[in-house]
Amino acid sequence: MGIATVPFAWADDDPEVAGLRSACSEGNSTACFRMGERYRIIERDNKTAYGFYKKACDAGYMTGCTNGGILLTMQGKQYSKQWKDAKKMFQKACDAGEDPSCFNLGTINYKEGRQKKAIKFYHQACEMGNQGGCAKEKRLKR
Repeated sequence: MGIATVPFAWADDDPEVAGLRSACSEGNSTACFRMGERYRIIERDNKTAYGFYKKACDAGYMTGCTNGGILLTMQGKQYSKQWKDAKKMFQKACDAGEDPSCFNLGTINYKEGRQKKAIKFYHQACEMGNQGGCAKEKRLKR
């Protein structure tokens, strides 16, 4: 009895990935975001994923800012360079109407002891329809 093998295309061998990589290098923000997702989810390479999310963010794809910021907060801690960089990414996306980034700014500010700022960002997220932001704002205003 033999063992069945399933062919697996590594990211660099996959023609779809090659197309996305090329489009990203030409400034296509959606392609950069999709590459970030692939590296984060499939390849489990957060460092490479962050690079693609940053490119997507810089090119105006706000969910790239959110996801890149999340990866930075996962590697850093309060007041670290990673958190400062994450705050910049979250702020850019929050200003553009990305409610998860507003929520994340609330969380960072809360963890750094800035309750009034945290409430402000949770409120902003709530106004955009983020129910978690509404709950956090309500809890902190007690």
